[in-house]
Amino acid sequence: MRELNLDQLRTLVSITDLGTFSAAAQALHLAQPTVSLHVSELESRLGTALVLRGGRRVVPTPAGAVLVERARRLLRDAD
Repeated sequence: MRELNLDQLRTLVSITDLGTFSAAAQALHLAQPTVSLHVSELESRLGTALVLRGGRRVVPTPAGAVLVERARRLLRDAD
């Protein structure tokens, strides 16, 4: 299994901020399937859903919200 990486975390934060996988893909200059893969890999690694899909906007689950806040700190520290 692959480890968590900053690109995956950056993708999750972007999805949360922008509300859709497509908007996150555009903002990060990634293909939409790559964005989906990042989230799927994170969810598989952590064994829990991180976002609620469906409807017009994607919203984080409680576990996703915790990870997004931690990811923001990690990404800030990495910059």
